[in-house]
Amino acid sequence: MRTHACTALAVLIAVAISPTAGAITLDSSSVAGVTIVTVDDNDNRVEVESKVSEWLAQGKRLAVTGPWTLLRLLKPQGVYAWPATNTIVLDPAEGLGIFGFDATDAVHRTAILTGWTWAERGEIDEAPRPVRSASTTSRSMDVNFDLLAASPASVCRAFRRRMASAVFGQRPPTSDEVLVLATELRRWCQYGNLSMHVAAPPQFTIAPFRSTDEPRLSLASEWVLLRNDDPVDPGGTTFLFWAKTVGDGAGTGFGRRAGTEGKFDAVQGGLRRLLDASIHSGWGPIEYDGVTSAWPVDSSFPGTANTRLFLCDMEGGQEFFGCPVGQRLRTLFPSDSVDGAVSVSHAERFVVGGNAQAGVSVDTTGKITPNISFNLNLAQARTDTSQSEMHLVQTRTNADTRFYRTTRWTPDVPAIYNWINARKHNGSLVQATPLAGTLNPQYEVVWEFPLRGNEGRKLSYNIIYEAGWNTCFNGPGCTTYTPPPDRTLQAKARVGWKDRVTLLLPYD
Repeated sequence: MRTHACTALAVLIAVAISPTAGAITLDSSSVAGVTIVTVDDNDNRVEVESKVSEWLAQGKRLAVTGPWTLLRLLKPQGVYAWPATNTIVLDPAEGLGIFGFDATDAVHRTAILTGWTWAERGEIDEAPRPVRSASTTSRSMDVNFDLLAASPASVCRAFRRRMASAVFGQRPPTSDEVLVLATELRRWCQYGNLSMHVAAPPQFTIAPFRSTDEPRLSLASEWVLLRNDDPVDPGGTTFLFWAKTVGDGAGTGFGRRAGTEGKFDAVQGGLRRLLDASIHSGWGPIEYDGVTSAWPVDSSFPGTANTRLFLCDMEGGQEFFGCPVGQRLRTLFPSDSVDGAVSVSHAERFVVGGNAQAGVSVDTTGKITPNISFNLNLAQARTDTSQSEMHLVQTRTNADTRFYRTTRWTPDVPAIYNWINARKHNGSLVQATPLAGTLNPQYEVVWEFPLRGNEGRKLSYNIIYEAGWNTCFNGPGCTTYTPPPDRTLQAKARVGWKDRVTLLLPYD
């Protein structure tokens, strides 16, 4: 029996390290501090999920790679989001960071992971030392503090620091305690990148408009999912979902290919290559999902119609699988513009209250294991805002939909002509309006929804970025202009980009 067991073990080890045997392949040497987990269609799904969960509990930084047709089936328990990419990065240091990207090959993947910015692990006392007490009695500590976070990912960093301070005080925790704390933090705070566009050309053309390759999108956005337990009603758990564009440097946002700045042509007339932009973000399935050649978004300037894109807001749409129950909008920025200025958010404030319990347990072998658990109310408080000027731009949002919102940035054409006439200007309009150069949307949205009714459901959150390319005359009508000898007006160009995160909520 012992010989058979040893032989079986040897076979398992050989399969695990063989890249051609169709089993999990581990690579812990190509990128320092990261375990690259490669899977294929011959792997046992249950085994992969179990191993990934075990490695996360051990605090390992993981990059899970393989065909998306397989990866989409391998989300482990306790992970609330799973990107639709061929590489999924899991960072368990602060809550849980979940990221996705598509690598062209192993060299490309390694290059990206080598330059990856990882969360801080926090202080870990690496020297092995015993837990201070073998008692199974827990200590209960009151928790009461505010968090002010400039980005969704930074919520988890701040939350981790404050909870570690509440549980451990000034003493450095042991390695085991850090791992147990990280496991509990994952129940309360998970985050990731929603988008990472770097001078990205359009992904699709919006029907019935023309295509153009001149617009570019340079935006990074993050999301975070925060748990909030009602201290009175045990079934009153809610989640806050916060998505926000991050990075406010020059050239961030809706841009354009070099040499295609918007301008005024005094000879032939008209404002050329003037941008209008929209961001549509919301819950549930998308009409014509997967069709990248023509999406009927129906929001082109100067029109103001609601988009027929989010199925949950159509008649009877809330019955679709993937539409959340009981969701409500808490925050949307920027606000509607008033006299050329909009309110934008610099940070979100959250109030945390409740208690934390810490202790140890002893199993039948005498092994002592730390235990940490939280019972917290984590609610959004108020937003840190300021006024931002948007010159010669009108910013508008809708308020008549339940599952999504649209924000539009459109040119104030008469005001632009007033600016031109007052200066007898000709040529580039970059100094007049961001719609002639790069428009930074400074966009964020916060939703809240209950766990009850949404537990175990797969919820998708989609953001559609839309850019229109306009020639405008002294009036609201904007289209595409063909110079002499044709001198005709044609349907203008209109293109877009799409991002998505899929969430799967726990049962408790």
